[in-house]
Amino acid sequence: MEKSREILRKYWGFEQFRNSQESIIDDVINGFDSLALLPTGGGKSICFQVPGLAREGLTLVISPLISLMQDQVANLTKRGLRAQAIVSGMNYREIDLILDNARFGGLDFLYTSPERIQSKLFVERFKRMSIGLIVIDEAHCISEWGHDFRPSFLKIAELREYHPNVPLIALTATATEPVRKDIIEQLQLKNVKIHEASFERKNLSYEAYQSKNKISEILNFCKNHSNDSGIIYCQTRKSVKEIASLLRANKISCGIYHGGMNAEERKKMLELWLKGEIKVISATNAFGMGIDKPDVRFVLHYEFPPSLEAYFQEAGRAGRDGERAKAITYWEEFDLKILEEKVKAQFPESTTIKLIYRALCSFLKIAIGSGKDETYPIDIRLFCENYKLDALEVYHSLKILEMNGDLSFSEGVFHPTKVKFSVGVKELYNFQIAHSKYVGLTTLLSRSYPGIFDLFFEVNEKEFSKRLTINETALKQQLMELEKYGILDVSWSTALPTVTFLHERLPDDYLSLSDKAYSIRKENALRKVVSSMNFLKNDSCRSVQLLSYFGQDSNVCGNCDVCTKANHTNNINEKEMIIQLIQFLQFPKSEEECLVEFKIEKNTLRQVLKKLLLDGKIKIGENKYSSSF
Repeated sequence: MEKSREILRKYWGFEQFRNSQESIIDDVINGFDSLALLPTGGGKSICFQVPGLAREGLTLVISPLISLMQDQVANLTKRGLRAQAIVSGMNYREIDLILDNARFGGLDFLYTSPERIQSKLFVERFKRMSIGLIVIDEAHCISEWGHDFRPSFLKIAELREYHPNVPLIALTATATEPVRKDIIEQLQLKNVKIHEASFERKNLSYEAYQSKNKISEILNFCKNHSNDSGIIYCQTRKSVKEIASLLRANKISCGIYHGGMNAEERKKMLELWLKGEIKVISATNAFGMGIDKPDVRFVLHYEFPPSLEAYFQEAGRAGRDGERAKAITYWEEFDLKILEEKVKAQFPESTTIKLIYRALCSFLKIAIGSGKDETYPIDIRLFCENYKLDALEVYHSLKILEMNGDLSFSEGVFHPTKVKFSVGVKELYNFQIAHSKYVGLTTLLSRSYPGIFDLFFEVNEKEFSKRLTINETALKQQLMELEKYGILDVSWSTALPTVTFLHERLPDDYLSLSDKAYSIRKENALRKVVSSMNFLKNDSCRSVQLLSYFGQDSNVCGNCDVCTKANHTNNINEKEMIIQLIQFLQFPKSEEECLVEFKIEKNTLRQVLKKLLLDGKIKIGENKYSSSF
């Protein structure tokens, strides 16, 4: 226990662990297999990073989220720890060097995807590594009952054959009872210690309102909370842009965030929001993973996600500082139909999927019997144009082929340019004498990164161009020429999606879709949509519904729209409320301020306010009501 606290103080600057973190960490340090069920924002990473440092050897972290891996590696490196990630888009030489570094004790943490651990290169090196801990993040992906099943997770248990005595910790923020059992069984956890934190969030009120004009509701809410930080979640990029345009037109500070933006645009938007220079972000579900802003006062859903797991994660980004916060959904009857149709669209006909597989192999010029473990950037737009395909069908087909174990599909994550000298110091010196044109760049690289003769390092192209007083095009040209001379190994930047083939290209008639990858997942997805629709329509405590879905019991929250309506019905009649409301409105108040004061259901409040306006007992101006004339 003292050792873990010392590590926490040294690298993170904290004196105490949060909630159940300490008991999880103690079990892992003592060598027990563990399953940690922690809600979004519950501090999962500390639960494996601290024991990873406390135990001797390398900590292997297996995660499906490239952006999260990159963020955690960057954070660990800033703290003076040795961490690397193997992700799609890296060339063979770069992966080879990282695995060698891990094998010979040069790393504290190695992050990789479940697809990458299946390669022969990885397995052979892994056998020889000194492993202290194996970590499975987003462990629900191993279960066909989970909301994001990935067959590649099923191969993780095979790693234990090579290091049978190394403890394994599986972590997730969203797991129902069948998923928990599946995680334990599929990962072959032995004498497992299960740590389950309560998913209850007493400071967060979950609210759902059926509306005839959702966008107007969101506008009014944001006007009344103009000083608060918030997120508005949408299911499409089109909706993201429409919401942002409306708010900006009404002088509300609003940014956008979706997968179609380039890495630099997303980074800039995130920074502005984190600093508070932008108050509201209109976003798809691409926004949120690994983002920890404690003072988010509201999360609004313009369109509801297709599962309660996804909703719980998104809503849970509000109120992480423990202060009062709201998670509000506005929905129309038509939304429920769209939700169901959208899930069905995620499963194109099997003949369509097979056709897209053949077209993809042709587009990338992969012959039958070749392509195994090779990664290709793919321009989806150009691919669809060339083969007259529907972009949405292509996207969903690639996801199913990924679930089927045929390929790994990585969506447009930015990979920066990385370089390493492929010659020694003496050869570089001789090259510089013969080619003075490259002295500035090669000297800058060698001085900036002392280890660049052994490892790949990122090249900040803007910064390097500025320091060399050349433009970025000229810099890129020099890097290309140095690569041709054999002086540099270069892994070029890309923001395109990538496809990694997990086996050789199959003959056209040999591709088959497993039930787990297709029919079972389709049935499961439709069940989850039904649960989402029931959550919106059922007239019972929202918090109780959510926790019950995840197998936990709780008392009614007293804060959600359902509980507020019940409290009002039981505690106050309309006549008493009118008297109290008129007194409260002696000074101008917004609708939201009235809701907070009276804990009344929104539609009921609006009816009373409308009656008082018609009777001339109150007035409205600048979205505030007042009884003083």
